[in-house]
Amino acid sequence: MNDGESAQSAFPALLQTMRRAAGLSQGELARQARLTRPYISQLEKGSRSSPSRKVALSLANALQLDAPQRRAFLDAAGWPELEVPLHDPSSGLGQTDDTYALARQLLDACPFPAVLHDSRWLVGYVNRGGHAFFEALQAPLAPQGEAVSLLESVFHPVIRAHLSDWEAWARAMLAQFKRDSLHLGQTPAHLALLGRLRLLPDFARLWHSVEPSADTVPTMRLPLKLLGTRPCLVEVLRFQVVGLPELWMVAFLPRDAVAEEFMRSLLR
Repeated sequence: MNDGESAQSAFPALLQTMRRAAGLSQGELARQARLTRPYISQLEKGSRSSPSRKVALSLANALQLDAPQRRAFLDAAGWPELEVPLHDPSSGLGQTDDTYALARQLLDACPFPAVLHDSRWLVGYVNRGGHAFFEALQAPLAPQGEAVSLLESVFHPVIRAHLSDWEAWARAMLAQFKRDSLHLGQTPAHLALLGRLRLLPDFARLWHSVEPSADTVPTMRLPLKLLGTRPCLVEVLRFQVVGLPELWMVAFLPRDAVAEEFMRSLLR
């Protein structure tokens, strides 16, 4: 039996242990993971094959595991490549830093505003267009040199004024943020970020009324009202680097002529 088979054979007991530690019945876990109670029971008995990638992620999110628990859980489920921290020297992935460097190189070559961020949406890198884009919105991404979460930008008072339907946009962003960061659970860094966010107008109200998105949404329309120009439409493109859950790329693409002219003006 190889290491992968050994890990997967331990999955039924691990699922049951983690479910009980979370204080969930089989039915409660099923509801939170959008599965059925009989299916959870079959997984715990080992009478069902290992879960699919989508089911494994749904279970991990529903159990609200911390990072080490999540990695062990996904490894036992047969999907070890899903959760490799960006800077984990014990991962055995010698090219992790190289991947991050290549992602930065890709952003530098991108003709549109783009950023790299982690699961808390903390911005790790911004290309030239990205800096110009947020400066044009009067909401720079790195105030006083501190790391900022893109979610803070969503609730920024100035950016709110640029959005024709801000609350709908904020709700969509919160649903995605909750999905992306659910595995962080009660980690101190995540709780500190939420404490900062709760100081922003309307954050607490919307936070308690929005559920995590069931799936990652790769593109979202962003209708902007820019000072001195007609309203324009920007498309937000999101994608995650395979095997590196802490590395996301977001680009802002023009969807109409006004947005195209605005984007060109950023790099003049």
